[in-house]
Amino acid sequence: MIGRVVSHYRVLERLGRGGMGVVYKAEDLKLGRKVALKFLPPHVSPSVETNQRFLQEARAASALDHQNTCTIFEIAETEEGQLFIVMAYYDGETLSAKLKQGALSPSEAANLVAQSARGLARAHQQGIVHRDVKPANLMITKEGLVKVLDFGIAKLVGATPVTHVGKIVGSVEYMSPEHARGDDIDARADLWSLGVVLYESLSGRKPFRADHPQAALYAVLHLDPKPLADAAPHVPGRLQDVVARALQKSPDQRYQSAEELIRDLEETDSWTGPTAAFPSQTPVRPQPSVAVLPFKDMSAEQDQQYFCDGMAEELISALSRVDGLRVASRTSTFEVTKDGEADLRTVRDRLGVSTLLEGSVRKAGSRLRITVGLVNTATGLQLWNDRYDRELEDIFAIQEEIARSIVETLRPKLMIAEAGPLVLPAGGFEAYNLYLKGRFHWNQRTEAGLKKSIELFRQATEKDPSYARAYAGLADAHLLLGIYGAAAPDEVMPRAREAAEKALGLDGKSAEVYASLACLEAVYEWDWEGAEDDFRRSIALDPRYPTGHHWFAVNVLAPCGRFKEAFDELRIAEDLDPLSLAIHASVGLVFIFQRRFEEALDELAHAIELDPRFAVAHFFRGQALSQLDRHDEAIGALEHAAQLSGSAIEMRSALACAYARAGRLEPARRIQHELEVRSRSAYVSPVLLAQVHASLGENGSAIEALARAIRWRAADLAWLRVRPVFDPLRGEPRFEELLEDIHLGSRTLSASHTGPDDDLAPTRIL
Repeated sequence: MIGRVVSHYRVLERLGRGGMGVVYKAEDLKLGRKVALKFLPPHVSPSVETNQRFLQEARAASALDHQNTCTIFEIAETEEGQLFIVMAYYDGETLSAKLKQGALSPSEAANLVAQSARGLARAHQQGIVHRDVKPANLMITKEGLVKVLDFGIAKLVGATPVTHVGKIVGSVEYMSPEHARGDDIDARADLWSLGVVLYESLSGRKPFRADHPQAALYAVLHLDPKPLADAAPHVPGRLQDVVARALQKSPDQRYQSAEELIRDLEETDSWTGPTAAFPSQTPVRPQPSVAVLPFKDMSAEQDQQYFCDGMAEELISALSRVDGLRVASRTSTFEVTKDGEADLRTVRDRLGVSTLLEGSVRKAGSRLRITVGLVNTATGLQLWNDRYDRELEDIFAIQEEIARSIVETLRPKLMIAEAGPLVLPAGGFEAYNLYLKGRFHWNQRTEAGLKKSIELFRQATEKDPSYARAYAGLADAHLLLGIYGAAAPDEVMPRAREAAEKALGLDGKSAEVYASLACLEAVYEWDWEGAEDDFRRSIALDPRYPTGHHWFAVNVLAPCGRFKEAFDELRIAEDLDPLSLAIHASVGLVFIFQRRFEEALDELAHAIELDPRFAVAHFFRGQALSQLDRHDEAIGALEHAAQLSGSAIEMRSALACAYARAGRLEPARRIQHELEVRSRSAYVSPVLLAQVHASLGENGSAIEALARAIRWRAADLAWLRVRPVFDPLRGEPRFEELLEDIHLGSRTLSASHTGPDDDLAPTRIL
């Protein structure tokens, strides 16, 4: 672009780039003045939606004739049809650049935020919410005047929404809690963001900083910032009060208008006097929270790890039943400690909890010694500890005692509600012990582990035929064997249903069992309505069960093309289980289904940051890269995924597809032959062969393989309607008939099960 003349503007240099545009400095050849031109970024393909949002930005900002907002001169178009906005050029620096030099004085910070609030006040008066207030969007001219920039994601009250389905737009670290939840927002969301800006300007640090967006989102929703009195002790108490009120998580307790915030800033413009505690007006009571770490095995034989992990899981389950107490999920807690011991700061920062339960188990014969302690993660001080020397048969009473002791310890300070029985009745100790061993092997999520867990769960049901949780374990293990393609569907799926129904007959209020049954109804029986009903039952029984939300999104909503709802459920699952690798990877997968490949790569990068050894994230990443024709990167990612997974056949099949798309037919056909040979002696989903055929242009063979998959009820058919690898087949009559066979065609999939965000009609792809 540099040196190019666009309309009557000569482009001089690039000034910066944001989510909705690239900005250049230019010369107006007619009027002889410097201007700024904002174009859609190169990687964003012009579309009705992006052009609409671009025009919305221009109209919003041009209507704001105010000294603290950016001036818009015109909207123009290049010869190629690319829209751009012509804005005033300001000689100065953004607040973001200024803060790189350190925190500001209280008077300077208050002045700059007050000016920003004046610009926003004008916008709010005209029904415009900025939604992305941050230091990078606050320009400070050389005269010291603040200009609010970039109304590119402004929400005009009453205007048609143009935000991508399922995507929260904005910068997470400055986002209000209601915005982060995806709720409707108003002007008070901008005032929260200004509070974040003021905190950062005074202290030199962000109040909700984190290593990745998901962690920042979690902090915004659940954590309180470090007290400003600690982060910036020189700040006067009255200014601390302003920050405290701006950062109230409830909009009703926050400033109700920009004018109200400006008045407080102006009335205390001297900024003298003693400092005060943060906050000094209405203390915000933090939500009580706890993480239960895996217990340590102190037995001489070191053979009780399954029991130690089981103790932690049982206590997590028990404490999750206490209203008002937030409990870190098993997945997130075990992720933090998977590489050994985690220090208090790591646990606090990654899980966002105020207390931590740690313990140990020592077994000798039929005697147990269980030692537990509850620790404040901020101070390291022990709040409570105890030791239990009991017989093995007393284990359920011990779990109840520990859980109740935690609740009683936290209640006086954190006002937790009274709790009923916390540990649910279970089978006898022998059955329970077998169940714990089964879950230990089931959690390994390998073919060998699942088969071992089936054996143990079955033994538990033989010891106690009324033990509902053991039947639930059997259902889960058979279900995953089918979903992973480790066994023929007609061999394991009917057994999964039988076990699930038995579990529900014994305990009709199990959220976990309803989720498993719903998953089976979707991927094996193709009963989408029945699956949705049972997922909703699961969520109603336990709204805090992350797997219910996760599986509902991936196994029903996404296959039916209901992407907005899928993202909503995944956002809830992420909030409940912020360190779950599977949930993060699933968000990336749904982006792939929606053909939003760049966004999929961003999400999968977060999963890989959490655990570079997580094969599934590399697996999905390779597929997204292949669809973007970044062939070498795709092949590298999929080869790495195959290596990490021990050459799992799903990974090998995807690698063959990537080779084919790259024009490297020899290695693609070599893997194809490998799969065909393997299918003669073991179960190989015909869907895996179909996708290789489709990638090689062998459409007839691909459709034959898919027809065989339907006869065998292959679990991975569930995503046939939305998977990009089958795009070459769309529109072919036989392929559309196959979609009808699994109740995902245009005739059989009811309107209530597609939804307005169904972007993949049978003959049209995104």
